[in-house]
Amino acid sequence: MPVFEKETGNLAVPDGAVRPVEGIESTQTPKDSLAGSDKRVKQSAGDSGEDTSRMVKMVNQDLEEVDTRSMTLEDWHNKWRRGKTKFHMSKVHPSLNKFYDRLLQGEGRRRMFLPMCGKSLDLKWLADQGHSVVGNEVVEMACRQFFDDHDLQYTTERVEGVNGTLFKAADIDLQIYNCDFYKLTSDVAGTFDCIWDRGAMAAANPEDRDRYAGVIVPLLKPTGAYLLDLFELENTVFAGPPHGITDERVGELFGSRCNVEVLMKADRLGDWQKSWGLDSFVEVVRLLTPK
Repeated sequence: MPVFEKETGNLAVPDGAVRPVEGIESTQTPKDSLAGSDKRVKQSAGDSGEDTSRMVKMVNQDLEEVDTRSMTLEDWHNKWRRGKTKFHMSKVHPSLNKFYDRLLQGEGRRRMFLPMCGKSLDLKWLADQGHSVVGNEVVEMACRQFFDDHDLQYTTERVEGVNGTLFKAADIDLQIYNCDFYKLTSDVAGTFDCIWDRGAMAAANPEDRDRYAGVIVPLLKPTGAYLLDLFELENTVFAGPPHGITDERVGELFGSRCNVEVLMKADRLGDWQKSWGLDSFVEVVRLLTPK
């Protein structure tokens, strides 16, 4: 799942942020079926309540024509196999740097979680700051590439209950759960002082958002902080990910359990986003703390 940042005409996007979306079958909710004011899709189906995302041809990040806004786990594996990972950011995410102190809340060493992390450089950077870092990524290739890219020795072990594998760095406090995000629980991974979500929720299938919130919030300690990076955009001719989401929907998903503070809204429309048919692309960073 990825964050897209405007850089002198070229857009660098955060890592594996995107894929986190596990293509799991679920029932599409009306609030998210047309998230991002998907007017064209809505008109084609006439508010019938059907899975309207399959009724209109759109394009994805790679400008490939698709007829659905949802991605399956196999879709994500195929993106990595084909090298379609432009969403990977080749530097530490600017919003993590900018709001790092807010995420820490004045504390020192923290236990950090990065959902759907791909091979994000943020993992190693946070470990280098002295934190205990845990990532989650469904694509095994991305996990192995992360450790190889950083010349990190690692071990692997099977994880019961999630049909996955735990990659553990040998010399630093860093590990990645290679499994379906939606199978993670605090019984498996424990709880965290901080969560840095750099595009994971933005990449998740819109129909899975309630499910996503139901997994991520219980992983956060009662005194923890959740830095959430999302986008405002229209998924009309652009299928996503990322998928647009409104302030109202974020409030519905998290407002009953968390305080939600908007830290930043910034224009991130660059050449890459324009190629998707977008004329507006806004990054929104929020800080969530349990009530």
